[in-house]
Amino acid sequence: MRFSLLRFINIVILTAVCILSLTGVYGLFWSRTGWIFDLHRAAGWILVAAIPSKIAISWASLRRGFQRNFDRGVMLAVSILLSVVSLLVIGLGIAWMWRIGPAESWLRQTLISWHWMLALGLLAPLILHAWRRWPHPKRIDFTSRRGATRLLVLGGLGLTAWLIADIFARQRAAAARNIRRSTGSREDRSFSGNQFAVTNGPHEGKDPIEIEKWRLTIQDRPGDIQSFDYPGLLALPQSLMTATLDCTLGWFSTQEWQGVRLDQLIDLDPETGLVLGVKLVSASGYAQIIPVYEARQILLATHVGNEPLDHWHGFPLRAVLPSRRGWFWVKWLTHIQVVEMPELSETRNSYL
Repeated sequence: MRFSLLRFINIVILTAVCILSLTGVYGLFWSRTGWIFDLHRAAGWILVAAIPSKIAISWASLRRGFQRNFDRGVMLAVSILLSVVSLLVIGLGIAWMWRIGPAESWLRQTLISWHWMLALGLLAPLILHAWRRWPHPKRIDFTSRRGATRLLVLGGLGLTAWLIADIFARQRAAAARNIRRSTGSREDRSFSGNQFAVTNGPHEGKDPIEIEKWRLTIQDRPGDIQSFDYPGLLALPQSLMTATLDCTLGWFSTQEWQGVRLDQLIDLDPETGLVLGVKLVSASGYAQIIPVYEARQILLATHVGNEPLDHWHGFPLRAVLPSRRGWFWVKWLTHIQVVEMPELSETRNSYL
């Protein structure tokens, strides 16, 4: 059996895309592990290095033309769409990294948000494409001299491009006098109190909270319920936490938050029972379930930078969770519930 450039390039591309998908999905949830984001960028540049060979292979396939069957008709059209949108996703990522183009684009989304939204949309057609058209890998494609050499060249080109691109991105950030975080997000008014950016879901926050009627209800165990009004919450022992809110729209802001630690109100020791986590529920009905090992980090914040939270930042109460992206920092908190093992499926279903 001989070395096949077709098999080799397709497997390299599929491997890079798998790494990009896994690290990209990770980055939508968590924000602290910097090497994950570096791996994402390195895999992206290896994918870019493989594009010229892939174009040559695709052109040879296109020259054979369309036929009225699934593989040479429908799948060929899917392949073309997949290629065009993939190039767009790559271009958006590079443009965001190098600060090319507007900070905000179509439908009030940033370039980086379009990058990850389009990338997620590509997963289904990519799986279909890989199933129907990707050749099965052969050991000789990577263990032969030609295969090993090509692999080293592609890897070297990709890693070199990543390092050069990162240096250029840092220079662009320095020129703009704006810090770039490991996630790729850009700093927005750190340590400014309520002055930093606001991101909300559709129709969230339209109704102001009537503080006289507001209550925080905490359900620790069945039948064990605590309730706090705003003055009662402020009367509890207060804690300070410096934490970074990192939004998937591409901005971050580091602030000093003040409030009550959740583990002071709830026993979150996993050794004492079957506690899986906590469910945070907003006045709007928005909810997130946080695993117990992360829930112990949560600060129930009433203030930011010595200022009471304003309405759009979650007044009277929001969750601060340093390890997670901003969409887990639930605003306008009204209810917190301990999630135990028998209740997990029921709790999830009630807020899907």
